Amino acid sequence: MHPLKRINHLGSAVLLVLAVLLAFVLVLPELGIAAGWKPKTTPYRLVNNPFIGWSLVVALGAGLVLIRAGSELSQCMGALVLVGLVFGLAIVSGLFWDPWLCPALVAAVLPIQKTAIQRLQTLAHHRPAGSRR
Repeated sequence: MHPLKRINHLGSAVLLVLAVLLAFVLVLPELGIAAGWKPKTTPYRLVNNPFIGWSLVVALGAGLVLIRAGSELSQCMGALVLVGLVFGLAIVSGLFWDPWLCPALVAAVLPIQKTAIQRLQTLAHHRPAGSRR
């Protein structure tokens, strides 16, 4: 299997890049690098609220790990649960914390949603007509 296909499991590469970018922004001050973010920007809010930022990174990272576990059906269902979780986080972020983080979160999970739905449709079409589980 090509290494990039392993990274982009169920279309998750964009979400992985977002999680790494968020972690990078949060680590910069710990490394002694003062980026001088302007107030009311997403990086400024992340750096000044590290609990929220790290919680977001952990939630995204855990979701990315969990969508690789189990059968193909379990992976697709886990991916759709992750998409719902991230949509919820995006709504809460957009309404109450940082409106610029909301579209980034939504755009990061749309490829996962599309891929998971396509795989579920494929699994449903290949299932024998009379089988039940």
